[in-house]
Amino acid sequence: MPPIEPSLRGTLLTSASAVALSVSASGASAQTPANVTLWVEGALFWTGGGNFSVPSPVGLAFPGISFKPGSGTEGAAGFDYRWSGPWHVVADVRYGQTKTVAAGVSSFNAVPFQPSPFVTALLTTTTAANGTEKESHLVADFMVGRDLGVGSNAPQVQFGIRIADLHASAQVNEFGKQTFYSSHVFPPSITTAHAASGTWNSRFFGAGPRLALTGSVPIIGFWSLDYLGGVALLIGDRSSSFSVMTNGVGGLGLVGVSTGSTNTLTAVANADVWAALSYTFTPTVKVSGGIRADYYVDPLVSYNFVGTLQNIDRLFWGPFVRLTGRF
Repeated sequence: MPPIEPSLRGTLLTSASAVALSVSASGASAQTPANVTLWVEGALFWTGGGNFSVPSPVGLAFPGISFKPGSGTEGAAGFDYRWSGPWHVVADVRYGQTKTVAAGVSSFNAVPFQPSPFVTALLTTTTAANGTEKESHLVADFMVGRDLGVGSNAPQVQFGIRIADLHASAQVNEFGKQTFYSSHVFPPSITTAHAASGTWNSRFFGAGPRLALTGSVPIIGFWSLDYLGGVALLIGDRSSSFSVMTNGVGGLGLVGVSTGSTNTLTAVANADVWAALSYTFTPTVKVSGGIRADYYVDPLVSYNFVGTLQNIDRLFWGPFVRLTGRF
């Protein structure tokens, strides 16, 4: 074999070194593919789980008003950081608020009576009340995730804590008057009136352990089906409060203010699920559209019109759009 020229030997050694360094670098990258995934989301939602009802501020003609919670908008953001091998650090925050809804009730009652053999009279009572209601929710998750490495959908199991703050409030104004009519008295009619206003609040604030499973199932080409399902048990304070101001009740022209509150340490079960169809524009950017549902068992306090309080569920569900970037 003829001797290898020095220039050729140097070229071969340089090429071999470059290949070795490239293989080594790619191997190290495969072992520790550290990356960050960020996402932002916008959503519409409807509220279910029971009406938010409050008692009448005075209660002379009807027990109270019941509000059907409205729809609303929601925003969210989160990240997933792969910090070592199959392990991830995951966090997200979500805030939603309903539209303000209105409700009202009214009544009229006329009672003829004869207070004496020579006097015939008529007593009429008119009462009306109207109010508004709105709700909000703030939810945050702090999780640790691990890739399961099973199948083509790259599932990841997550465990950590969820913090939830759910709030409902209503304001009610009540107006009423009572008129006594008789042609045998002077003046022929006597009217007394009252006005009242009240504010009611209910809130749950708690935190607890959460377990979730998420993944992405390839469909065809750049399309995939993404999903998540989770359960949590939240321990916290379920509270309610009210403040009522009355004026002129009973025709005496008196102003009165009453307040009250309740607080209970309770456990609230929570389950959430979503599924979305995703399209990958580039290896680092994709957009998703899907449906989400988030359910809480008895987090809020309402009124049942027989003089006692009752707990109501809350369900937030609706469509969402998500933009995801990977770095």
